[in-house]
Amino acid sequence: MATAVRTPTHVGRTRRGVVQAGLTGLLGAAATACGAATNSGAPAGPVPSGAAPPNGRPATGPLWVLDHPLQLPVRQALAQRIADFEKAFPGAKVEYDGVVEPNDNTEKFAILVAAGTMPDVSVTHTSFLTQYPHFADLTPYLAKDKTLKADDYFPTIFNAFKVPLGRTPRQIGIPREVHATILYYAKNAVQAAGLKEPAKDWTHTDFVDFALKLTDWKEDPQQARWAVQNMTSLGGASGGLPLFWEFGAEFFTLDGKQCIIDQPAAREALQYLADLVTRHHIAPSPAEQMASGLSGSQQAQFATGRYRMYASNQNTAPVGTNAVPFDWDLQALPQVSGKKRATRMAGNAYGIITAGKAKNPDLAWELVKYFVGEEGSRLQLQAGNFMSHKRAVERWPETRAPAKNGRVVFEIMESWARLENRPPGWDKAMAPINREWTRVQNGQQSIGEMINVAKPEAEGILRAEGT
Repeated sequence: MATAVRTPTHVGRTRRGVVQAGLTGLLGAAATACGAATNSGAPAGPVPSGAAPPNGRPATGPLWVLDHPLQLPVRQALAQRIADFEKAFPGAKVEYDGVVEPNDNTEKFAILVAAGTMPDVSVTHTSFLTQYPHFADLTPYLAKDKTLKADDYFPTIFNAFKVPLGRTPRQIGIPREVHATILYYAKNAVQAAGLKEPAKDWTHTDFVDFALKLTDWKEDPQQARWAVQNMTSLGGASGGLPLFWEFGAEFFTLDGKQCIIDQPAAREALQYLADLVTRHHIAPSPAEQMASGLSGSQQAQFATGRYRMYASNQNTAPVGTNAVPFDWDLQALPQVSGKKRATRMAGNAYGIITAGKAKNPDLAWELVKYFVGEEGSRLQLQAGNFMSHKRAVERWPETRAPAKNGRVVFEIMESWARLENRPPGWDKAMAPINREWTRVQNGQQSIGEMINVAKPEAEGILRAEGT
């Protein structure tokens, strides 16, 4: 029987006194910066390069784990792994914090940094860059412990957590979940339109022809039926971000000094995406979507039949409680002919907090293996996660029934999944781009007008953040 997932007593104090004391640090830049302040107000010291590799059986004792808020089936799977771990290492006591207050790992992590009270093991994410300096380098463990290998995981997500900190890249975590943007479609709507289901090598022009036959646009957004939802945004799991890349476009130069949405490739990509909304009416504008009368999850809106496709991660497949009343399948996003394929990837990983904070790094390494090794990954897969461990997800497509194209996700993960180019301040610099892009989609301005406003504003942010 699984042990209860316990909240550590020192976490309880953090939620009260330490949380209150740490809010000042959270609200200030020091709370999440690389040189975050300790609770004494002095700058944190140099970050050690990593914990030492295991030397025989680690000493047992308490371990504090900080995680994301997770769905109940996944929490139960992890509780079982904790119970198994404590049996395998008598004397080990795992205190698991799934983050209840505040209800977000990024906020809780920042508060703990400000308070100088850190866990032994923590989850992090491909977008939580400010957390990375607080994680130990796991390279020495990987070199010595052959029971867990980089080759066990999809290379795109494993390498995403090999990050440059100082002069040497540091493997800050072993990945748990990984997601890439794909396209779901309603098979009944495709068949009714007399169309063949899309193949993985379909092009961006094929997509337009395909989608036009699935669209019944009306000026009244509450009556319209669009071919696709979430296909034109420039961030997250939208189809717009990968298609922007596929045109050869980027938002920023690699050195993070310039916003390059004025370049020909970017203009071409933005025009293609804008045409999906304003010319072809294949996808709704942001204003139309708000006025559509549709709400709830993507799966729920898909189930109404008013969207025939939607772009999202593979963990949003319409199964289980979100089942739709028709057959569906998934496919890779269309490609721009002659260009490099790309799909946006996101994921999370478990790592060990740097030496000086972690009390028992060797035992912490063993717990990471219990969570995201093959057996732990299989348990989490059964609970609903798409795991980064390749062998653990071999049978994942069978759980996505009635989808027959599920294995295309594996090809995406092995080859063309990627992260954003993220210079310092990239997230803040994207804000004016997204704001002005919304106005383009709503027909309020041209792409040229968007560039004239967003480019200098984004570059000002990059300069400020880069210093």
